[in-house]
Amino acid sequence: MLLPHSPSGIAFVDSSKLQVCHNLRILRHQVFKGTSKRGKGTMGWFYGFKLYLMVNDQGSIISVNVTTANVDNKKALSEMADEL
Repeated sequence: MLLPHSPSGIAFVDSSKLQVCHNLRILRHQVFKGTSKRGKGTMGWFYGFKLYLMVNDQGSIISVNVTTANVDNKKALSEMADEL
């Protein structure tokens, strides 16, 4: 989702995991069943989503993206950059 911002040419992107349940409870989890996926982060495997946030050099949010956990970071970043 592209948000209104003042273009400066400089942007920073970071991602964070949104874990919906503990790994031992994946098979019993019902809320996001069929929507969330397994993914791997720096701290190991998790079940849920990834949140991507792009900000400009002044700290204003430019773009927000939420994907399933199994989506590659490069693909999500490419989609965000294409929106600009």
